[in-house]
Amino acid sequence: MRTIESRKVRTAYPTFALLLYLSAPVTSADVSINGLSGEAKKNVQLTLSLAKEQCQTPEWKIRGLFNKADDEIYRALRALGYYNPAVKKSLVFDSKCWQAEFTIERGPQTIVSGVDITLNGDARDDPEFQKLRNSLLAEKGKALRHDQYEKMKSRLEALAMERGYLDAAFSEKELLVDKANNTAQVKLVFNTGKRKVFGAVTVEQNILNSELVDRFISIKRGDFYSSEQLAKTHAALSKSGYFGRIDIVPDTGNSREGQVPVGIKLYPGKRHHYSFGIGYDTDKGPLFNAAYINRLVNRRGHFIDANIDITPVLSTADAEYNVPLDDPANDFFSVGAGFKREDVSVYRSKAAKLSARLKHTFDSGWKQTLFIDSLYEDFTIGSTSNQVYLLVPGGSWLRSVADSTMRPTRGYRLELNLAGSYKNPISEVSFAQGSISAVWTHPMPWRGRFIARGEQGATLVDQFDKLPTTYRFFAGGMNSVRGYAFRHLGPKDNSGNVIGGKLLSVVSVEYEHYLFDDWGVAAFIDSGNAYNPGNIRLKTGVGVGVRWYSPIGPIRLDVAMPLSEADSSFQIHFAAGTRL
Repeated sequence: MRTIESRKVRTAYPTFALLLYLSAPVTSADVSINGLSGEAKKNVQLTLSLAKEQCQTPEWKIRGLFNKADDEIYRALRALGYYNPAVKKSLVFDSKCWQAEFTIERGPQTIVSGVDITLNGDARDDPEFQKLRNSLLAEKGKALRHDQYEKMKSRLEALAMERGYLDAAFSEKELLVDKANNTAQVKLVFNTGKRKVFGAVTVEQNILNSELVDRFISIKRGDFYSSEQLAKTHAALSKSGYFGRIDIVPDTGNSREGQVPVGIKLYPGKRHHYSFGIGYDTDKGPLFNAAYINRLVNRRGHFIDANIDITPVLSTADAEYNVPLDDPANDFFSVGAGFKREDVSVYRSKAAKLSARLKHTFDSGWKQTLFIDSLYEDFTIGSTSNQVYLLVPGGSWLRSVADSTMRPTRGYRLELNLAGSYKNPISEVSFAQGSISAVWTHPMPWRGRFIARGEQGATLVDQFDKLPTTYRFFAGGMNSVRGYAFRHLGPKDNSGNVIGGKLLSVVSVEYEHYLFDDWGVAAFIDSGNAYNPGNIRLKTGVGVGVRWYSPIGPIRLDVAMPLSEADSSFQIHFAAGTRL
């Protein structure tokens, strides 16, 4: 005769049975469990109260827990769908300690023979609920696990909260187990009621003009209630940098006629931000950095950022005045000025720039910058010296995706740049230039990581000798072809001086292996060069490195050897920061 066990499964039970081992203390070696392996054995080990006792525990307590062990074993295995285990056990005391042995046959695993999910209320016609229901019905035919049963209920409840069914509740939730035939049926009846909409949105703040704040808020009165829209609004307000604290409170307990009022309270953030840093880069030498941001110049949300980097080889200073546009979370217009000094052994340059920029972030994550730069550059390279004025329009597009900002193991970075100038009274050189660069990283087995990097650039120019060094291509250095000095690769003049090229090609492959939590080693090969059409001479470098994943980000130390003719037999490269 078939026996049916019908019960309502408590939410806390399977979580306890399956996850207790995450916080359990170290178990005693006096308890041995035979016949099980993997998750089933772990679950039993960490559910047994007896396994937590020591040799000095009184005998009466050990015997009591030993008698209790059968129920605990059955409970641990039921959580994984094993309803008919067979247990043999023994307990032995000697003068020093005690020993318990359990031999367990877990038996067949219970299979979910049927899933019945009924939706009542507005969710019955909601496409998202229909999609979820179809996904949950696919559990039929799979092995029973109590944690999966709990997840089924949690997913329905979470979707209800996300989509505004705030009165949703189960009227029936049953797990029916047929122990004799090792089958189970799930029956859920979920009553969602009517879907709520947003009511009045009240904003309390005295920081920005209310019209500007409203443009950050995607919650609109009359729209269906959505936790996604609440999160989107919070993220936009937080990303803006104007606010130190953001409280968004939907008054779900005070909804009338299906409308949920929302209160938003904004607190001012710190207006002035200063930062200073020092470091070292083998390409550029000792580094000093200072940055300043004024996040709130006025109530219209204008802000200023300025930055100074000083090194013996490359120093820059720039400042930018930014104005938020109609979509203040994603669109800005800015005007700025900058100065750059370079003193590389192959050239010297001083440049000043005025610029106007239009910045936009697409929903896909791409960041676009359209610009017009007015540039003056005084440079000496090889035997040539020039002072050049240019008006350069252009654009850049950047997409960066990583699974971690500080220690990425999977992700990519793709950047495209276009710029050019046409000879006229305020621009002395005609040129067009484009470049694309990419970095891709992917985890490998046995704690490894693969990194591929590539860069390609090309320039069309009427008078190359007047083209500033800013727009010439060079190769060599930490983020180019390792094994060669910084910007020491490229076409040379008749005197043997590197003068840069119209084209650039660089490829690199690298393997990193983690030795410890914060340390790793790497091996790599880089190849490429800057060159002119019809005269490509690739240079290749190979090497090994050490990686330290510090609290401020990855730090890289590489030793690389050139496989082609070079000024030195090896180069040491040092740099900090992620490449994504």
